[in-house]
Amino acid sequence: MGAQRKFGYNAAWSMAVGGMVGGGIFSVLGVVVSTSGEWAWLSFLLAGLIALVSAHAYSQLSVKYGMSGGAFTFLRKVHMGGAAASLAWILVIGYILTISVYAFTFGHYVAHVVHAGAWLPRALAVAVIAALAWVNLRGVGDASRVEIITVWGKVLVLVALAC
Repeated sequence: MGAQRKFGYNAAWSMAVGGMVGGGIFSVLGVVVSTSGEWAWLSFLLAGLIALVSAHAYSQLSVKYGMSGGAFTFLRKVHMGGAAASLAWILVIGYILTISVYAFTFGHYVAHVVHAGAWLPRALAVAVIAALAWVNLRGVGDASRVEIITVWGKVLVLVALAC
């Protein structure tokens, strides 16, 4: 059985870039720079290399097994269902924590721009999480469209800041 396409190249690219730009640039850049100082560039270079190696590994697994997927899919494929189930729960918890940090960071950025009180970051975080949950429940088509739009928005913001 061949790999089924759930979304196209632009959606896949947007998911990869969106995760790196959202987390790596907007959420943790200040922490990385304050911790690493002049070596912050090396942190991002290493993260990029790790992402490249991971992408290569997943592409090789997809070729080997004739299917697309992530760590869960391939662990199940090699009859490690228990490890796959454990990994699935770790990923779910990790994604919940990650989206919470991103949503809270977004709330803080907006609150800083509009000079709002401490209540706004929390309220916006809840609103962002609820909106993204709703989009994801609507299906992969809507989720990938939102991902593409937000990633291109992030890229435009970064280009504008660089100019």
